[in-house]
Amino acid sequence: MALYLYKAWDAKGTLVAGEVQGENARTVKAELAKKGLIPREVSSKEMRLELPSFLRRKRKVESKELIAITRQFAALFKAGVAMDRILTLLTRQTSDPRLQQALGEIQRNVSGGVALSEAFSRHPDCFDELYVNMLVVGEHGGGLDKTLTQLAEVLAKEHRVIASVKSATLYPRIVITVFILVFTGMMSYVVPRFADFYAGYGATLPLPTRMMIGLSDIVVHQGYIVLLVVLAGIFGFKSVLLTPRGRFQWDRLQFKFPVFGRLNRMVVNARFAHLVSALYRSGVSLSRTLGVVGKVMGNKAYEGEVQEINLAVQKGTPLSIAMEGKRFFTPLLVESVAVGEQSGMLDELLDSTARFYDEEVSDMLSRMTTLIEPLLLVGIFFMVGLLALAIFLPMWNVTKLILPGG
Repeated sequence: MALYLYKAWDAKGTLVAGEVQGENARTVKAELAKKGLIPREVSSKEMRLELPSFLRRKRKVESKELIAITRQFAALFKAGVAMDRILTLLTRQTSDPRLQQALGEIQRNVSGGVALSEAFSRHPDCFDELYVNMLVVGEHGGGLDKTLTQLAEVLAKEHRVIASVKSATLYPRIVITVFILVFTGMMSYVVPRFADFYAGYGATLPLPTRMMIGLSDIVVHQGYIVLLVVLAGIFGFKSVLLTPRGRFQWDRLQFKFPVFGRLNRMVVNARFAHLVSALYRSGVSLSRTLGVVGKVMGNKAYEGEVQEINLAVQKGTPLSIAMEGKRFFTPLLVESVAVGEQSGMLDELLDSTARFYDEEVSDMLSRMTTLIEPLLLVGIFFMVGLLALAIFLPMWNVTKLILPGG
């Protein structure tokens, strides 16, 4: 008999977890079914390899896949296809295994009488609170196809912003990675041969050459220590980020970085405006909208301020007044909210502000890319020049090296 870990749904639809002994996974699932539980995951505890928590975290579902199935969902529902058939088709369409499994379970749950939003909420690793709450709005408001279309648009806008940031930083990352690899190769194989060559003359080498040879000795003879220190630093940093306080401090620090701090601020303000506009336009109350948005912003420091604003709004404070004095909200966004509240067009003004920030982010990334490329080239040429100077400087004084008294 082996010990198995399981996750299963009870009769109320709540996901429960525990341990149970059994001969194999099949008998464990059968035993759980006898207890009225629907197994979701069963695995042997003895065979589980416990890794650090940041290495065990599941990779997120690709946003492109999520956008695609949301658009297909909207189109199929608008065409009048039955819900059971829609979910079956979506399960077949997606190429992501986790989405396939989640959609398959959702289809079975919905066929069994579970509400659509409730079935989706059982898979938070695939569908966040924003997604689920939009489904709730669509179910209760009777316009599920419009809600899904709007949700797909919001997800697509966020995907474009994230993709543009990744694209802008791709070239610098490639250049820096290649330079580090080339530099390490030169320090490990090229410089030691020049050092052996110059050592035969017994002359005093120029300072740049001595510094380069010393660095080469560290890479060759103590490189593993440097590597261990770097890996330990990365491990420690990742571990700190898993703590609530560490995550909060790091997210807050991101707003203080030169240049990138302003960029991060514009990105999260655009995301806030997009999400609040979409939920509020769909008929979700402002308090509930802020409650949902305060959990899906992706920045704990910003989420903390959203939650503080929500508490003030629940006490009757106007949204614009509650936003005043908050460090991470831009004056433009606060002013747009104030005008929107006065005119009764809050969702429209928020959407307009979000589109403005999207354009600002795009322009800023374009300018940064244009500026970073020549700076990287200058930096690389400078480092290559120093290496060349350190290697060949002794050769320019080769007479003194060969004939120290000459």
